[in-house]
Amino acid sequence: MVYGIDPGPDQSAMVGIDDDYKVILDFLGPNRELETILSEIAPIATSSLLAIEFIQSYGMAVGQETFVTCRWIGRFEKIWNDDASTYFYARPTIKAHLCQGIKGVKDKHVRQALIQRLGSHRKGGPLANIKKHKWSALAVAVTCKDGLKFGIEDWIFNEPKNF
Repeated sequence: MVYGIDPGPDQSAMVGIDDDYKVILDFLGPNRELETILSEIAPIATSSLLAIEFIQSYGMAVGQETFVTCRWIGRFEKIWNDDASTYFYARPTIKAHLCQGIKGVKDKHVRQALIQRLGSHRKGGPLANIKKHKWSALAVAVTCKDGLKFGIEDWIFNEPKNF
């Protein structure tokens, strides 16, 4: 099982996928509620992975929301409490993985790649509940499940070239 999180300053999205890439959990709501959900899942998810979309610097000024989001990323990581099963991905890495490149790739292209791969997002389809930020959470979960794994040490010491 892989749980993917698209963090935000006030609310975040989380999507869980099983070994067959089927969505088994989806959440979009306040960060405090996500903390509670993670606290309940973490003790029983011993063989599961947590994948979090990470903040990346583009050399431009950022607002307070960015720093608050970074704080929430750390809180989610701490709740999971297992460095060996927690992975971090910048948006360009996710785009490159799912769309075979980043030039000109927008969120709609990532969404289309997920739909082509995992099934319909229409009523009754396997992705029917995936909306808004849940798409980003699903994208980070699929990227991790596919075997592209970057731990925090990769970010700090050996920043991968495709970020």
